[in-house]
Amino acid sequence: MSDLQKLLSLLFLKSAPQDLTCSSQRTVQMAIVYFFSGYIVLQTTLRPDDMFMGLILGFFVQFAFVYIVLQAMGLQPRFLQTFLAILGVGVLFNLISWPIFSIMSDELNDNTVKSSMPLIFLMIISWEVLVKAYIFKHALEMKMLSALALSFSLFFISVALSQLLFSAEAAG
Repeated sequence: MSDLQKLLSLLFLKSAPQDLTCSSQRTVQMAIVYFFSGYIVLQTTLRPDDMFMGLILGFFVQFAFVYIVLQAMGLQPRFLQTFLAILGVGVLFNLISWPIFSIMSDELNDNTVKSSMPLIFLMIISWEVLVKAYIFKHALEMKMLSALALSFSLFFISVALSQLLFSAEAAG
């Protein structure tokens, strides 16, 4: 089974990060794909400067969070596979959310269609938090409730830092 198939299985909680190839080259390749997929999605809603900063911020928040958590638990050897899994599902969720961003940014779309998009987007975010919790559960060998706490922490740190970055830019 290829890494892509394993990542797709991960979306449905059928595989785990340790099923992915442990390779720094594969992780770098996924990071490139992560930036490209983020660019595709965010170009519909953000200015180019904001988009670039948002992608860099999102990448480094995830990198640092995964590294620090694994380091604290003494599980540094699991970093490549765990980060590959986090980036890989990030790519897949970027692609899943792309149509929603496109509909929301298209001024020609009917407001009835647009009004259902926030709920769909919330469902996708919830699904992503669950999948990342599942990744943490396996990578850290912990209970799902603790893994959910970590996944929510990662989500809230990312959102808070994005808000700080973009509100500081808007004010300045």
